[in-house]
Parts: sequence; structure tokens; C-alpha cells
Amino acid sequence: MKNLEHQTKQAFLFSLAFYIVALLTRLLNLGIFPVLGSLSILLSLLWVILALREIMLSRTISNGERMLMALAIVLLNIIGGIFYFFVWRPRVLGLTKK
Repeated sequence: MKNLEHQTKQAFLFSLAFYIVALLTRLLNLGIFPVLGSLSILLSLLWVILALREIMLSRTISNGERMLMALAIVLLNIIGGIFYFFVWRPRVLGLTKK
């Protein structure tokens, strides 16, 4: 399980980095934007699946919290992911109390 937790964080950070680089290439009108944008979307899909898996398998949160976290991650993507990793994830993994 520890390895999957590490992979989830890694996938999120790579996705965030690719989103930032893709936005910079878009602002600078570079031709590589479509490739970087596509890669960031694929990485985003990967970390969303891994994060949803963490949420659904967690025994430390209620069903209402699961629903809220899942909706935030799916609908808000990177913004929801930042909130998830810095606020909710320690509770999901059982590292802190409510």
C-alpha cells in the first residue's frame, strides 16, 4: 500500500508540473503545447484514479467525506488535488485525526 501512496503523489506532482509547463508553452505560443497538454491530461487521469482508489479504500473517513472528496477531485481536478494532498490526504491515510 505504501508504494501506491507514493505513486499517487508522484502522479499528481508530474501532472501539476506538466500543466504548468503546458500553460507556459501556450502563453509563449510554442508548437509543443498540444503534446504537453495531452500528456498533462493523461497524467491527471492517472492520479485521479489513484486518488479515488485511496479514498474508497480508506477506513478513517465517513461516506459523506468520501463523496465530497471524490466530487472535488473529479470536478476541480488540479485545484481539488492540491486541496486533497495538503488538507484531506493525511486523514484519508489515517495519519491524523479529524
